[in-house]
Amino acid sequence: MVTSQAVDSSARQGYRSVGIVTYGKFLVVGLSGVIVNLAVFVLTVDSISRTPPSNFYASLLHFASRTAANPVLYFIGSAVAFAVATLWNFTLNSLWTFRTDVGHRHSTTRRLGLYFGVSLGSLAVNEAVLLATEAFIPPLIGQGFGIIAGSVVGFLGNSRFTFAELETAVGEQR
Repeated sequence: MVTSQAVDSSARQGYRSVGIVTYGKFLVVGLSGVIVNLAVFVLTVDSISRTPPSNFYASLLHFASRTAANPVLYFIGSAVAFAVATLWNFTLNSLWTFRTDVGHRHSTTRRLGLYFGVSLGSLAVNEAVLLATEAFIPPLIGQGFGIIAGSVVGFLGNSRFTFAELETAVGEQR
């Protein structure tokens, strides 16, 4: 005999495994977004400073090993890279991570706005963790903790708000 408690436990376990798979997809998309962000950053700074694109790898090595000669270029490059990578991540998350047959509660335009808002919130959490840890651990490790905290906030915000599914009628099967 199956009890309602056993059914509830089984449903929770199924929901958790779906959540873990979805979070894994979210992290894969995020990793691809990091690559897009870095490439756009280098290309934008090179474009503004009139460095030929053929020097992409030299520029990448330069950015990895030197401090900013002109920090304004880096801030501009960072903002452009953030916007492009956020659009990239939104697209992949829409098509793969949070794809649904039920439909989403919000229009694509509204979801894009919500996604940018959640992304800015995730960035703020990342920066706060980095700031809070800078006095007692190396900045790269603090950034790692910030990325982890920001990704959790981003996933929860996007799964609950940005990509919320339409409500189904009580008792209706999906």
